[in-house]
Amino acid sequence: MTLSDLPKGAQATVHRVLHPQQDKLIQLIALGFDPGEPVQVMMRAPFGDPIQIKVGTTLVSLHNSDAQYVELCDATCLGHDQ
Repeated sequence: MTLSDLPKGAQATVHRVLHPQQDKLIQLIALGFDPGEPVQVMMRAPFGDPIQIKVGTTLVSLHNSDAQYVELCDATCLGHDQ
C-alpha cells in the first residue's frame, strides 16, 4: 500500500520511499518520511488532493502524485528497505 491509498484517519508506518525524481526523493526524506516513521492521514482536500499527513509529530501536505511513492508497511512487513 502507498501513502496515497491510506484512508483519512488511518495510521501506518513508512516502509520506503522510491520517488523517481531525485529532488522529490530528497524532499520527502527531509520532511521526515523515513523507514519506520509513523504516518497518519489527517485530512483530504475536496476532490482528494492534496492530503494532509502527520509524519512523526509534523503536519505536511502532499499531492497524491508524490504520496504514491511512499510505500507503507502492512501486516507482513518485517523490516525496512532504504
